[in-house]
Amino acid sequence: MLLRQIALLCSVAMLAGLFLPWVATPLGANLTPWEALPSFDRAAIEAYLRDAPPEVLAFLVSFLLAGLFLLLSIFGAERRSLAFLTGASVVGLAGLLVWRARETLGIVEPQWTTDEASRLFDLASDVLGPGGWAWIGGGAALFLLGILDPGRPKPRAVTASRW
Repeated sequence: MLLRQIALLCSVAMLAGLFLPWVATPLGANLTPWEALPSFDRAAIEAYLRDAPPEVLAFLVSFLLAGLFLLLSIFGAERRSLAFLTGASVVGLAGLLVWRARETLGIVEPQWTTDEASRLFDLASDVLGPGGWAWIGGGAALFLLGILDPGRPKPRAVTASRW
């Protein structure tokens, strides 16, 4: 990837979302995914993952893909297709959640207006913390980089003659 450093920062932002607060509760405590994991034992986690809806599995897979992309980027072996897939998992899941939020607000048909976008953004801002925004922002940027990045230039063959 030509914009490897930006893609690397995007994957770091996604992974940082694990350690940042995601949801502000009415009691004022913030929910951080990393802090929630130790409260479960292995059997409870396995049982939860077996019965989890596909959205939860897509959420967890997005972090695994971000970690894989980060490792490959560090060694210079990143792929545009992996950046696209990582970003698409985030964008797709965020889009699904926005669609469901629209249904909750009672907006049946998409209006595609700034008022609707503002209402959805306000609703998301009330619920999401910095971890959620880091995950969504890093994923959206990786999605765009997976589409728009032209890739590394191909090395030219070296010949002894200039002709």
